[in-house]
Amino acid sequence: MVDLNIELPKGFLEEEVRCGYTVTRKMKEVWAVELDLLKEFKRVCNKYDLKYCADGGTLLGAIRHQGFIPWDDDLDIAMLRKDFEKLNEVAPAEFKKPYFWQTEETDKGSARGHAQLRNSDTTGIIKNEYEHQRNNNFNQGIFIDIFPFDTVIDSEEKLAEQDLKRMKLLTKYRETLDSDDFFCFKPWIDESGKRHFNLKKVLRHFKHKLLKDSYVPIYDQFINEITKYDTIDDSKYVADLCMPLSLNRIRRFRSDFDNLKEVDFEFLKIPVFVNYDRNLRMLYGNDYMKPVNTNSEHGGLILDTDKSYKWYLEKRR
Repeated sequence: MVDLNIELPKGFLEEEVRCGYTVTRKMKEVWAVELDLLKEFKRVCNKYDLKYCADGGTLLGAIRHQGFIPWDDDLDIAMLRKDFEKLNEVAPAEFKKPYFWQTEETDKGSARGHAQLRNSDTTGIIKNEYEHQRNNNFNQGIFIDIFPFDTVIDSEEKLAEQDLKRMKLLTKYRETLDSDDFFCFKPWIDESGKRHFNLKKVLRHFKHKLLKDSYVPIYDQFINEITKYDTIDDSKYVADLCMPLSLNRIRRFRSDFDNLKEVDFEFLKIPVFVNYDRNLRMLYGNDYMKPVNTNSEHGGLILDTDKSYKWYLEKRR
């Protein structure tokens, strides 16, 4: 495992069984890298008095397991847009190698919409992208996700209009990005060794070249669309509008971001909503305290705490 700036408790990396699920040493090493990233993230946020809190599976893990969900492989953080943008301003100067603050502005083509804090000496590649999706030569170290939350307008009519526009722009952005270079002509090989070409992506490539589309202005349009109501600071809800999910899954109560408390997360502390219960019920239903083993939402990751992602990208060429 790469060297970390965090001191691990004795025995932390040992394999163990949690909730009937075996957490391997390999997964413990991934957790260690992510906790190191969390510690560095906390340092910068505390320095600039920026609010943040656990979200999604990390919030559930903090409440139900006092740490990671045993079968989870990532760490999710939520911030209101105003704090997220302040962090964006200071991040390039604050996060030094091996830490890397990744947004579309700092790493063109990363195509997430939110930010990721990565360890550049490790590997955290989305397997589907690596095998046959797109030219992903951006930083792909092990990461934690940082999601900006924007205003959800109280008008149902305006909300429906915004939701439709953001989804169309997000789809167009990702399609344009996938078609932006000649990687779309490269075949992918399935488990039987058969080669496949994605004709749809090839046709998209020529379409976007003819129309002179570029993913950069489309991304700018997308960000302008999801942030256009952020001057309204008294709405009931905010949401992670970068995600291609229904509003029921991505919205949170605005007032909860002003009412946080710290709880145990493995051997660190992490802020959570004081009123975490209503958020977890909205996300996972009334039985959220009952563990249910599910796969990672990333669709499979290539995780390596010994090698940099650059080794894998070079191997693919």
